[in-house]
Amino acid sequence: MNNLIVFEGIDGSGKSTQIRLLESKLLEKKIPYSVYREPGGNYLSEKIRDILLDKNMDICNEAETMLFLAARAQLTNENIYPDLNENKLVVCDRFCDSTLAYQGYGKKIDKEIIKKCNLFVTRNLNPLMTIIIDIDYENSLLRMGKNKDRMENNSKVFFEDVIVGYKELALQSPDRYFVVDGMLSEEEIHDLIWKKINIKRSI
Repeated sequence: MNNLIVFEGIDGSGKSTQIRLLESKLLEKKIPYSVYREPGGNYLSEKIRDILLDKNMDICNEAETMLFLAARAQLTNENIYPDLNENKLVVCDRFCDSTLAYQGYGKKIDKEIIKKCNLFVTRNLNPLMTIIIDIDYENSLLRMGKNKDRMENNSKVFFEDVIVGYKELALQSPDRYFVVDGMLSEEEIHDLIWKKINIKRSI
């Protein structure tokens, strides 16, 4: 059964906070679950994460895209599929749409190539639901702070393109995406997400 729930949004949107709140709810309801982040979740993917976020690394856009995809391949095969096969609800902080938004819309890598590669590395796995926490660039800056990693150091134009990318993806598949206003209170966002997850899991 596909119980994959993905959180997406630009850096500083509040994904981590909402994932922690969701974890608390799942524990309270005694629902078996696991939580992963991208890139990461296992030894290889965490090593790739260290490379991708290293501010001293000069990585071209094509190599960056392939590194994200490699980390995703390992996470999907080593962690996500086994957990789904155990009927766990799998929560992932970023997945395929991050590469489309960041490298496709933000870095202008061919989106069709990214889509095909995403299908290849995940063996055609699509999330049950993708939650996009929508926030503007200015407010994301306030939340990120000054100590930014390599990806967070991208330009305003880049992040505005990423925001547009997420919105376009949501419009293309409204049944799978749930866009929530990131400027609502943490509790309001959590309540909206929990209600939506319950609706999706009952369909």
